[in-house]
Amino acid sequence: MPKIIPELREKILHAAKKHLLEDDAHDFSTRQLAADCGVAAGTIFNYFKTKEELLAFIILEDWQSCLMKLDQIASEDHIDEDSGDSSSASDRRLSSGLKKMGCELQTFCNPFLPIWQRYDQHAPIREHHDQLIGQLLLPVSTLLNNAGKACSEMELRVITEMLLAASLKAASSKETIASQNDISLQTEEDLIERLIPVILKIAG
Repeated sequence: MPKIIPELREKILHAAKKHLLEDDAHDFSTRQLAADCGVAAGTIFNYFKTKEELLAFIILEDWQSCLMKLDQIASEDHIDEDSGDSSSASDRRLSSGLKKMGCELQTFCNPFLPIWQRYDQHAPIREHHDQLIGQLLLPVSTLLNNAGKACSEMELRVITEMLLAASLKAASSKETIASQNDISLQTEEDLIERLIPVILKIAG
């Protein structure tokens, strides 16, 4: 059985993330990664069964950092008294919090767009979907509760899935706008804004 060295595992993850952010998943080479880490190419697979599994671990590592920020957002008071909005204070609190969460989720998605855009082709990442949603449920539930909204478990799941999907779509749209300079395309704020009335209706 191969000897597993924790420090080497972290070194592989660090180098792999650097490659991923610079070269994207298309050009990601485990052979080059092994050379950068000073190990044989096969050694990488002592720590990660496949390249896709390695990519999934990189994403999940950043996800933990994102969750901490989402927890903080969920606990904040988001009411803007000078907004001039005629909606209730609870709706304003929820709307503001959702926007901040959407921006944070978009920030999380941005570095990994090439992978997210081929989501269905990356089984190890897709297999973690329920885990991602399960962890995202808590800050979303906290935000809803702080806004005085009571949702069923199914409604909470739907809202959470919608928020993650909209954030990913927003990040993809922003990249398209940047590459095509097409101002007619929706911005990330447009997408979140369009989602909020639907969530408010679900949340009651």
